[in-house]
Amino acid sequence: MKAIITAAGLGKRSGLNGLIRKELLSVYDYRNDSLILRPIIDVLITKLIIMGINEIAVVLDPSDALSRDYLTRIFPAVKLYFQNEKNGFGDAVLAAREFINDEGFLVAAGDGMVLDLESLGEELREAERERMWKLFVMRVEDPKRYGVAVLLNEGSLRLVTEVVEKPAHPHSNYALCALYYLPPQIFNFISYKDGQAELTSAISDAIKSGIRFCAVEVPRESWVSVGLAKDYRLVLEATYRHAMENSDPETVSKS
Repeated sequence: MKAIITAAGLGKRSGLNGLIRKELLSVYDYRNDSLILRPIIDVLITKLIIMGINEIAVVLDPSDALSRDYLTRIFPAVKLYFQNEKNGFGDAVLAAREFINDEGFLVAAGDGMVLDLESLGEELREAERERMWKLFVMRVEDPKRYGVAVLLNEGSLRLVTEVVEKPAHPHSNYALCALYYLPPQIFNFISYKDGQAELTSAISDAIKSGIRFCAVEVPRESWVSVGLAKDYRLVLEATYRHAMENSDPETVSKS
């Protein structure tokens, strides 16, 4: 399985304003018997590798020398692509189109992650085996802030019947996590409106064409994002708790 990570944003809402990129903000992780701090994109890539996803592409801003240098040094096998203009999430995914062959692929935003991402490994392996396209969702109190998915139970499956980006009147309280397992045909549905290409719109058009997507719910507390400056403290607390829950207490106490 291949994965594309989008990491080309300027980080204006994170308070960084392009000085460094939000994907380089550190969060806690637990590795090799130690509690550590690493950039969130480092933790995300490491989790994907643990899951057996070794073919990874990252989409960067071409002027982002710091991220390019970090990824080249720490993850030399990761393929880098560049989004030349800030024309939307869909445009960022499209920048790495040549990386994808006729196969399903994972898309993740580099500024957020599911804390226990490794636990979703079987969901993704099933998706790959069955060519079953999946959107990861979470219940939220204010869905107007997110892309929203409307779900329909069909036997043991939860089908996605509609997705809308930041609707004024949401028909569901299921928000899209920035984590998707998509069909290769999705590139055919990425289109531009007023110069912007949004992935949510492409998924919506794919659903209308008859492509079926299933929803996988993750707990709201399992999703963290460094996109907003006011939430960064909460992200540090959440990643610290998660790291400690997966640590050896005696080892951590001696470090």
